[in-house]
Amino acid sequence: MTTPTEKKITAVQPADASRTPRLRFTEDETAYTDHDSTSTARPPMPKAREFRADPTFSEQRGKRKHRLVFDEQVRSQQAQVQGSAATRPVFAAANAAVSLAHGKLREVENDNVAVKAAHEGMILSEQTARSAYRQHKLAPYRREKRLAEQQSCLNERTAFHETRDTSAKSGSNRSSRAAQKQRQKRKYAKSAREARRTGGSAGRAANAAGKAAEKAAQAVKAHPIAALVIAIFAFLLLYIMTSLSSCGSFAGGGAGSLFATSYLAADADIDLAELAYTEWETDLQLEIARTENTHPGYDEYRYSVPDIGHGPFELMAFLTVEHKDFSYAMIESELRTLFSQQYKLEYAESTETRTRTATKIDPNSAVITEQEEEFEYRILSVTLTALSFTDVILPRLDAQETQLYSLLTRTKGNRQIVGSPFEFNWLTYVSDGYGWRIHPISGAKDLHRGADIEVAAGTEITAAHDGIVTFAGDSGDYGLIAVLEDAAADGGSIFTKYAHCSEILAAVGQSVRRGDVIARVGSTGSATGPHLHFELLKNGEYLNPLYFALTNDDGSGYIPPGQPGGIPIPIYPGAPMDDEQFAAMMAEAQKHLGKPYVYGTSGPNTFDCSGFVCYVLNHSIRPGFGRINAQSIYNRCTPVTRANAQPGDLIFFTGTYVNRRTVTHIGIYIGNGQMIHAGSPVQYTDIDSRYWTQHFYAFARLPEVQ
Repeated sequence: MTTPTEKKITAVQPADASRTPRLRFTEDETAYTDHDSTSTARPPMPKAREFRADPTFSEQRGKRKHRLVFDEQVRSQQAQVQGSAATRPVFAAANAAVSLAHGKLREVENDNVAVKAAHEGMILSEQTARSAYRQHKLAPYRREKRLAEQQSCLNERTAFHETRDTSAKSGSNRSSRAAQKQRQKRKYAKSAREARRTGGSAGRAANAAGKAAEKAAQAVKAHPIAALVIAIFAFLLLYIMTSLSSCGSFAGGGAGSLFATSYLAADADIDLAELAYTEWETDLQLEIARTENTHPGYDEYRYSVPDIGHGPFELMAFLTVEHKDFSYAMIESELRTLFSQQYKLEYAESTETRTRTATKIDPNSAVITEQEEEFEYRILSVTLTALSFTDVILPRLDAQETQLYSLLTRTKGNRQIVGSPFEFNWLTYVSDGYGWRIHPISGAKDLHRGADIEVAAGTEITAAHDGIVTFAGDSGDYGLIAVLEDAAADGGSIFTKYAHCSEILAAVGQSVRRGDVIARVGSTGSATGPHLHFELLKNGEYLNPLYFALTNDDGSGYIPPGQPGGIPIPIYPGAPMDDEQFAAMMAEAQKHLGKPYVYGTSGPNTFDCSGFVCYVLNHSIRPGFGRINAQSIYNRCTPVTRANAQPGDLIFFTGTYVNRRTVTHIGIYIGNGQMIHAGSPVQYTDIDSRYWTQHFYAFARLPEVQ
């Protein structure tokens, strides 16, 4: 006995017994069959209950009556997204309130970069949440569409086989083809009528939606407080629904999450990433500094070495975009790859044939003679190619990641746990950041657990948080230092330290509030010049102040002194240089007139602008001043107004070779609207010319020698 799915095979013997029998199926068995996979039980579609009045005739009463009948129908996609009729006015008012709030934020966001960044992050979050909510609500319709497409394919396949079988029996003729064309025309006409009806419905729905939005906007204007309450309720409801139903989509969006503008890694991993990168940069600096020891025997060493350093906010923004909540072990190999792409150190040997005067003594007559001789002059060129960190990582990011990267660099991670030690933007006054460095006094590799903020002596230092002063006084290398302690939010403790002060204005045991003046900037202890050494500890662990303290940076860049948000110009900036000191400085500076400008060089044959000023100071009135860039020289000085500028003061410019809002050029002011500087070449220049007027930044005075 055969089962229903089996084929019964019969052997038909040919007339010629010598030929192989052929296998044939019966007519019923050759009919095409296919299993309808869509006929199985499907998940239920969203239903909407609609009522209608069903008229009936009552024979007893002799009259018609209506019976209320409830029918269940598949809910339309638009109704599914909009929700029930009871909640639609709530969501309409909430959307109107949110739109009104966005409009108000747009009016003020250009005045504050933090507000703008937060607003952009809010928009990203809302877009992702709405998209996830819509995807979740429409999932049954997409599933039904896929099943319908599968059913259609099966129907087409069945129709094909049926047509093939019918054609095999009846053949094809002209009349059947004409009838088929007529059927196709009627089918197309029916589809067109349905499309027009659908378009009309969509238009009516759009008009209704527009009227509803207009009414909602009027309601918001009439009842703003109620609209705000409804908006908050709607946002919370939307967030809960999205979190419960679309966690995967919401989290997968990355850039659209509610934490889009925050660093997500643990404090320890953030710390390790920054420390590792600064250590590799310090090792690179030491390798260059030790070149003459590691490559001895050359007559000359030529260095082409730009600044070595990276932006800590750029580093952490990139790691957050790429890895979200990362661990250091996860990203260490990638950090090394980035470092190798940012820096490339090369050594190149060359020789020149030169002549020199050789003195010879005749051993017999003891006659001394001089004659010219040729010799090989061996040169080692040390060249460092250094890209900016941003140039290295931007090719790795797509458009959405680039937008998130920009937001993170502006918000600085939203991990600030204490306020600012100054009332102004101190970010660009940082001369030594948190991490590994070459110690400015010992020259050795040193782990720097704070941020050195170079500002003029006497600048007021404010408490970064509420707390109790636990130490105030001299502490050796730290000089005069104030230590402030407060309880942390997690039950631990927060310490901030303010070192190298010229004066402590708070006493041990004193309770201070955030923003209170507690000390003044100085250079006590082991310091090369006036600056604040600022440290931050949470639960006994050091944290980078650039990440975890407010910098007061609003994204506008380097604000000139004396302007709102910039460092104040003191009434008394210190005594000007006396005639003897100025004469000594000018005597050294004039020796180098006409020497060429070469970026990154420090003399004596070629100079860049900061190299020239440092060389003059080191060889005249400030031995041991060191070699620092123009920004760091400015940070050590005290701002002076144009009216109070005196010969021997320094003059600073911005944006001269790159579009940066920092100090980029420096010269020595000699009075009467003139300066001497390393232009191209070292020369005198009129500071009131159009170019220098456009790029002028500030005058500043060197601190007095203590």
